[in-house]
Amino acid sequence: MDIETYAKQSVLSRKILRWMVKNEMIENPLSQKDLWGLRLLEKTWCKREILRSQLRHFSRKRRLHLIDSADFETKWERYAFSRFNNLEEGKRLTLKKLVDEIEITFGFILNHAHKARLYKVRQRVYNKRKMSVKSSKVEA
Repeated sequence: MDIETYAKQSVLSRKILRWMVKNEMIENPLSQKDLWGLRLLEKTWCKREILRSQLRHFSRKRRLHLIDSADFETKWERYAFSRFNNLEEGKRLTLKKLVDEIEITFGFILNHAHKARLYKVRQRVYNKRKMSVKSSKVEA
């Protein structure tokens, strides 16, 4: 069975399975040994006890960053989020400059839907900052 077929019946996504093939954890097509391992992984997937144990090894800052960026599916979205999030106070990053950086770094041309997604990423960072400013004023 290949990973495309397996992904249709599994809680594991094609993206995860492709990553596992790329990192030589499993083979494509899947061997019997791979299928046994994947079935075990499916039984433990998203279990709180296991996630808690794994996240324990991350610093609080890294855990919070992971939570903030968890729903960004692509590397370029996470890159954009980090660029906006790491801006020093008073500094500006234009979308034109960020689009150019992404196109050069990731090697593709952003279409209209990608640019619309960038606006949402930027707005999310701004909203996060606004909430942290409000919460710091309430505490003071």
